[in-house]
Amino acid sequence: MESMRKVNLWISRSRAIVVAAFAITAIAAGRATADPTAPAGSIDDAGIARRILAMNRAEERASRAVRGKLVSAAVWQLADRIDVDHADLDREFGDLAAGGPESIGAAEGQADGVDLSKLSGDELEKAYLESEVKWHEAMLATLERDLIPNAMSATLRDRLVDLGAEIKAELQHVRNVQYAAWVRQAASDERADISKEISNQGP
Repeated sequence: MESMRKVNLWISRSRAIVVAAFAITAIAAGRATADPTAPAGSIDDAGIARRILAMNRAEERASRAVRGKLVSAAVWQLADRIDVDHADLDREFGDLAAGGPESIGAAEGQADGVDLSKLSGDELEKAYLESEVKWHEAMLATLERDLIPNAMSATLRDRLVDLGAEIKAELQHVRNVQYAAWVRQAASDERADISKEISNQGP
């Protein structure tokens, strides 16, 4: 009889421990879910719009600062098209941002930490195209990782998905121009090497 009482007491204590452990786990999980610093719940639709504006305006300023110094028609046309697209994006998401502050992450004439204002000619165009590739890749990553999953409005979520498709198409355009510029530069270097070799051979 005494042994039965001990067994029942052990079972009761075990159940109490399990219940207590479950309660502690649930409380901890609830706190983690409600943590205001957690990325998943830390941005609302207005904040999403401000994130887009911050990235967009930084790139817009950098692009405008160098467009007048671009030499080749293809790169200039690309910069002009991107400038128009950025302006449209700025108007579209400006109202959604609800007047909140944005942090502009690049100084005028800079992109991806590179001071394009100090470059010219082929070096400028090469650096500009590289910065455009990186910006578009960063924007896509931000959309897919942070913005689309956190959009509360179905309308905004659909617009962000469409924006991702637009950014992908624009990125491909940038890469096409970048490749054409590389081919043009390679051909120019080859002609220069041939000319140099001919001149070295003499009459």
